[in-house]
Amino acid sequence: METNLAGKTYEVQTEQNGRWTLHASHNVKSQAIQQAQALLDSHKYSGVKVIAESPRKGEEIIFEEKAEVTDKGLTIVPIEESPVCADIADCYRLEARLTIGRLLRQYLDDAGMTAMELAFDFGRLSMLERDDKLYIGALSRLGQIQAKVTGEKPADRQGAIEGFYNQIKDCAQSAMKRSDLLETIRIDGLDALVSKVNAESPEAERHRTILAGLAAFLGEEGDWSAKAGAIIGLLVKEPGIVAQAYADEALAEIFDGAVAVGELLGGVADAAQAQRMLVQLCQGRLPEVKNALSCINELNKTFAKYDLGNAKNALLARVARGIGGIKPLTREGPEGERNAVVNLIRSLEGMSGLMGGPQMAEALTLRAKMALGGPDGDLSTDIAISKVMALLPSLPTRAGFILDLSSTPTGEKQQASLVRMLAQEMGGLNSRAALTGGGDDEKMAKQVVFGLTEKIEKSGLPPDLQKTASATLAKALLVGSAQPQPQKPAAPGQVPNGNRTQPAMEKRWESGPAPAGQAQPAQPAQAVPAAQPAQAAKRGGAEHRKLVKGQILFEEGDPGTEAFVVSSGTIEIYRRGAVEQRLATLGPGELLGELSLIDDQPRVASARAVENTDLIVLSKESLKARLQRLEQSDKVLSRLVDVLVNRLRGVARNDE
Repeated sequence: METNLAGKTYEVQTEQNGRWTLHASHNVKSQAIQQAQALLDSHKYSGVKVIAESPRKGEEIIFEEKAEVTDKGLTIVPIEESPVCADIADCYRLEARLTIGRLLRQYLDDAGMTAMELAFDFGRLSMLERDDKLYIGALSRLGQIQAKVTGEKPADRQGAIEGFYNQIKDCAQSAMKRSDLLETIRIDGLDALVSKVNAESPEAERHRTILAGLAAFLGEEGDWSAKAGAIIGLLVKEPGIVAQAYADEALAEIFDGAVAVGELLGGVADAAQAQRMLVQLCQGRLPEVKNALSCINELNKTFAKYDLGNAKNALLARVARGIGGIKPLTREGPEGERNAVVNLIRSLEGMSGLMGGPQMAEALTLRAKMALGGPDGDLSTDIAISKVMALLPSLPTRAGFILDLSSTPTGEKQQASLVRMLAQEMGGLNSRAALTGGGDDEKMAKQVVFGLTEKIEKSGLPPDLQKTASATLAKALLVGSAQPQPQKPAAPGQVPNGNRTQPAMEKRWESGPAPAGQAQPAQPAQAVPAAQPAQAAKRGGAEHRKLVKGQILFEEGDPGTEAFVVSSGTIEIYRRGAVEQRLATLGPGELLGELSLIDDQPRVASARAVENTDLIVLSKESLKARLQRLEQSDKVLSRLVDVLVNRLRGVARNDE
């Protein structure tokens, strides 16, 4: 653990039954004192003290207090799911370890260890066995859950689990003799440990033996951040795929617990900021945290460099659990809640749905019911779903969201609505360009189809609909990007009905005004003119604007004062950043920028000419005049236009 500038470390020790044991280590005095006070307030320990240690002064007790033990002891967490282990090898798989971690969360957080570490700690396993409240309670809970799957009597299943526990104890006792495992990983890294075990151990024992070495390595660290930092240190040596997988699993175990995640984040303003930071972190794009008290900045770089799927899923599951509750995400009232939810939805957009899968889709839907409603109360579920959809700018993302939601209890109750929505979205997925958001990137299209196909197979939709959806995707892969078909330009104020390229699924918004949510597949990412003057002329009563190849029509953030119809040529919509991102390519007959004329929102993307291009210009004054005439002649249709614009923008209106 790194020391501070004074070279001091601060150990927090707790007393139970007259025995002092190390609880955690810190390099900041205030953190150690704060934790010591919290441990005293828990009334689990008869005493707590903090020892400062430095090379110059040695050890010095800077805090020590006694307390009355009133806590009745740790209990199991009532989990609802558990994998069924067929043999001892299954007990060491990640899913089983995560299950034990959740079941014994209080115990493990109190001990500051993962389930993997517990599995190779013979002393703690023996002590746990003597704790009837925890041990018998855990066996009973697992037996009840697993018996529903196996068809056995709960008592019989409990007996089988107890048999596995005894085998785990035996393996842990044997692992105590393997100090060479820890020495190898400590000196030469995780790759060296994997190679050593593969060369020396029988195949059936290799996985367990590698975990034993990794558990011993983690056991040397005092707190959760230090454990995560130790794993990150192993990845700095750029291990092979197998070693990366073990590191990924270890991080997933650490971050499956709320205490570890809280320690990672440190102090944050509110739950909304915490969830957003976690989303950015698992994408490897979290802005640097100044004066970080954990390894969060190093972890962010690690996520950016490596594909750590299990660790990412652990953080996203934590986000979903945070969003899925009823406690407010902010202290800023209804408007703050609304903005927080909108930003979270946008930041979670993936290639074929929302990151976090079904759990995230359901959590956001339930949160949207509360946060996107109005003074009259919560939204209905189907309207909440529609509002989430309106914030997702691409067809594959919307289709993936529907498929994920259909496999949840909330989605099961809305199956008829979801079937209609899915049919609408799948109808637009008719080519590789539709799958990728423009262009003919076959590799990307295959990735999108693979992701959506997996969701189809896991969805709660009828088999015949699953089959139809899969066939639609397979057909779309065979259709390359077609050249835009020339169309008769629309008159100013009218929207042409030509085929339009979908906005790219990788587009994300960090903050700021709501972008065009594109509830309809026809609407490209909003962008409009203002930056560089272009040559304009009047022809046939309509203003035309000519652009030369490469000329910028407008830039992201510009005010929306005009809309355009492409008369000839091609316009590229893109977003700037570390890597420029192409969102869509628009050809003759296609419209862009019309929403900004109605709701005065700034442009959320940039546009430039791919080739010499002629545009028909639609001015704000012209459109407003037409809308005023429409309001006078047909108030219902005028209101419908307003509602559709707000839905496309992703703005939740109270009167919808």
